Amino acid sequence: MDFDGLEALLGLPEFRVIDQVLNPQQLDLHLERRDTYLVCPRCQGCCSQIKEGRPRCIRDLPILERPVTLWLHLRRFNCGACHHRPWEKSETFGARVKWTERLYNQVRQEFLHGCPGKELASRYGLSARTVFRWTFDKSRGGRPRKLGRALGIDAYSRRKGHCYNTIIVDLDKGRPITTLKGRRSEDVVAWFKSRPQDELDGVEVVVLDMSKSFYSSIREVFGDHVQVIDRFHVVQQAVDGLDRVLRSVQKQLDSDEAKDLKKLRKRWLKSPNQLDVDELIARADWRRRFPELRAVIDWVQDLRMWFERKYEKPARDALLKLIERASESTLEPLHSMAGTLSRWFEPIVRYIRHRYTNGMTEGFNNKIKLIQRRAFGLRNEHNRKRRILADCART
Repeated sequence: MDFDGLEALLGLPEFRVIDQVLNPQQLDLHLERRDTYLVCPRCQGCCSQIKEGRPRCIRDLPILERPVTLWLHLRRFNCGACHHRPWEKSETFGARVKWTERLYNQVRQEFLHGCPGKELASRYGLSARTVFRWTFDKSRGGRPRKLGRALGIDAYSRRKGHCYNTIIVDLDKGRPITTLKGRRSEDVVAWFKSRPQDELDGVEVVVLDMSKSFYSSIREVFGDHVQVIDRFHVVQQAVDGLDRVLRSVQKQLDSDEAKDLKKLRKRWLKSPNQLDVDELIARADWRRRFPELRAVIDWVQDLRMWFERKYEKPARDALLKLIERASESTLEPLHSMAGTLSRWFEPIVRYIRHRYTNGMTEGFNNKIKLIQRRAFGLRNEHNRKRRILADCART
């Protein structure tokens, strides 16, 4: 292959190919910086006299099904003004890098997706230990990370409906901190108390769902001032109450009308500009025929709009009014929501101040399901933890 084609494949505009050696086991490419001079770091003069050179070896992605080794020939220049002899440096590669970032990401991704480590090592000209180290050790796969300012906590299942683990996420950095076996209060408290006190003092927000075990464990470790209830779970319970009212209305209708009402299920809570004219007319007709349906829909819409408020004191008063409306209603689902909001009043109101949700934690839960399904189950808890922390961490 000509040098121009190799340079296009490599995508390294800083270097030019000066030689290639095709061996039975690998392809060696010799590179050199395009600039023939260097700016002296001392006197800022132009250095063009080459004093000496040295090669540097870097691994890269395969070409023609052969592992590629890049040999960077770095030169040492002699400054005629101040007699300083600086080495040229690469902007593309760091001072101590021995592989390209694309090779690291490719190997790590394939290993996490189930490709055997020995096969990857043979394909990319690496050792099996290097493949394992890139995937787990460099990503801190077996060691818990430091606690951040805002944490998310949730449970995920090892076996659906049977055994559960707990995942703790750093919401600011967007990566999981650790996973631990079990979801009981004593399990979570024991893990948090194993952390240094200075890390615990830095935690200001812990976002959780309405789990009594998680709430009691966070209260025991941090007190009553850090819990924030995830807005999704609050709105989800309100929508479940709306579905209960919809089912009670459907029982009063014949089969054809019940099907028409069911078709509007996803359109009850949409804004008018998201619906066409026929859907708007149908929704208005159902609201007119069934006042209890209209009351629940309006209340759920007001609850959703409450989370858009910006100031805590008016939001607190508005939430109290929503609770009062629900408690005065004759509908049982609204009574149930009034009790839920009353019990979790303070953690729900704290959302207005901190604006953190558990959406990232729920996303990691979905990814954990894919990891376990892809591995056909992970029985070893230590391997499960390392694989989850490595696969869910940002690279």
